[in-house]
Order: sequence, then C-alpha cells, then structure tokens
Amino acid sequence: MRNVGSRGLCYVLVLCSGMALAQSNSGWWSQNRSGDAAATEPATAASPASEVSAVPPPVTHEQPVPAPLPTPMPVASPALPLSQTRFDCVEVARFEVNDGLITSKEEARAAMIPAERLAEIQRSVAGNIPGKIAGMRAALAGATTGCPDPQRTVLLTGRIVDFKKGNQALRYFVGFGAGAQKFSVMARAVRKSDGALLAEEDVTDRKVGGWIGGDADKGLDDFGEKVATFVKRALPATR
Repeated sequence: MRNVGSRGLCYVLVLCSGMALAQSNSGWWSQNRSGDAAATEPATAASPASEVSAVPPPVTHEQPVPAPLPTPMPVASPALPLSQTRFDCVEVARFEVNDGLITSKEEARAAMIPAERLAEIQRSVAGNIPGKIAGMRAALAGATTGCPDPQRTVLLTGRIVDFKKGNQALRYFVGFGAGAQKFSVMARAVRKSDGALLAEEDVTDRKVGGWIGGDADKGLDDFGEKVATFVKRALPATR
C-alpha cells in the first residue's frame, strides 16, 4: 500500500515537471517567433516601395505633329507677246556713264557729266513722254510711286556715250562747230515684268550754231523730246 502511494506521488511530480518545462519552452518559442517577425517586418514593409520604384513609367504613343504646309506662291499670269501688250506707263531710269576703262574720247567726255545733270536728263525725258505719247504716263524709276502694272510698263534705261556742255557765245561768234552742244545716249526700252526687249537705239541731240535753241535748257528739253520719240517708236502697233 505504501509502495502504491509512493509511485503515485512520483508520477505526479514527473507530470508537474513536464508541464513546467512545456510552459517554459512555449514562452521561449513565442519570444523567438515575435523576434523573428520583428526582424523581418522592415524588409517586408520596404518591399512595396522597391517594387513601385522598379516599375517603368507607362509608355505613351503620341502622334507626331505634322509640319505646316508651305504657303503656295501666287502664280503669275503668263506674259502676253510684245505685239499684243498694251503699254500705258513708262518708268525712266537715271542714265548711266562708263566709270570703268575709257576706250574713246567720247567716253571720257561722258564720264565728266555731273550727277545733277543726269538727274535733269531723267526728269526731262519723263516730262516729255506724256506730251509725246497720247494716254501714256511716266514715272521716275526708284521713286515711291511707280507704274502699277509691270506687264504694261516700259522700263527705259540708257548709257551716256557722249556729252558736250557747249558754249553759246562760241557757237554764235565763231561758228564752224565751235562751242557745239551734244547729248548722246544708247537708249534701251524693255518690258519691266520680264525684260523683253522692245528697242535699242543711239539717241543724239546736237546744237552746233546760232542763238536759237542754243542755250543749255533748250538743248536738254530737245534731247528729252527725242528720247520720248524713241519710246513711241518702240511701242507695239497695238497702241
């Protein structure tokens, strides 16, 4: 009876010791598990940020903007043949002189003509054109207001090939060609729109003697009238 009681008591002691050990192990296990979880938690929390940064931005397929089309240039109407063109205006350019190599005494005299004299010749020619050609207008080339329609405009240019100022007293008292006055120009008339040649001619005015028509202003006006007559002859017969 005593032996049975001793064994029962030993069994109870062993059982209590096992339960205490189990509880102790359970506490250690839970602590280790919580520590492991705490150690791995920052990495787990950081992983979404790294995943977001690794995601490439969305690709957008934008359509290229087309370049603007060039503005079409206005198409000029084809020029009529010279024989069918009705000219109504003349632009008179200032006549030129040879300022390069001189090959003759006439060119040397022409090169000595004053610039203001060239301007006077230009105005004299322009002033004589309306009176010499009915219905024709004239303008100075390069002026603010010119002829309105280049296809109906004659551009008059020229090169002075000889010039003598002259001396009225010598013409009267000496004669025999002394003191002769001379204007000579190689005149050229073209259509302004395309440069088509109408005519080219050496136009010359001389004053060789006497008082009548012997002054410089009269000689200049006579020369302008002769150039205007040249333009009139150059115009097509359609006028």
